[in-house]
Amino acid sequence: MKGFTIFFAMLVGGLALSIGLAIYDLTVRELDLSGTATQSQYAIYAADTGAECALYWDLKCTLPNCVSGAAAGSAFATSTQSVTPPSGNGMMCNDSDISTTRVVTSVLTAATTTFAITFLPQPYCASVTVAKSGIPTQTTITSKGYNAACPPAAADTARLERVLQVTY
Repeated sequence: MKGFTIFFAMLVGGLALSIGLAIYDLTVRELDLSGTATQSQYAIYAADTGAECALYWDLKCTLPNCVSGAAAGSAFATSTQSVTPPSGNGMMCNDSDISTTRVVTSVLTAATTTFAITFLPQPYCASVTVAKSGIPTQTTITSKGYNAACPPAAADTARLERVLQVTY
């Protein structure tokens, strides 16, 4: 009977240790999941901001070089009309001038405009592409939001990308 007490104590101690380790493992996994969910929110909010900015400048542009439309114009090129507003012209999104990062690619039947929005002092950003094609013009806005700086580094394993696409 002398060894039974030690054996029973070891059994209870081992059981308590394994329960403690299981609880610790669950806690660590929940913290990782919570951190990923937070970073995912930053990326989706960045994508949403980029899409909203592109929608605004496509539908409500009142700058002198905008393509004229019904109520207001578009700040983005179409397959038949080119728009090249100069830098510093007031195309602001999130307190940054998006016309300084714009790249316009135009072919015979379509035009694509790409720009980036940064969210300083945080490292979040959005890369936005506005593609216009056809007659009547069909517009597709693709906004890629990142929880890291643009363009995201390929080696960044903690980088998250969330994409929103609007077509009209």
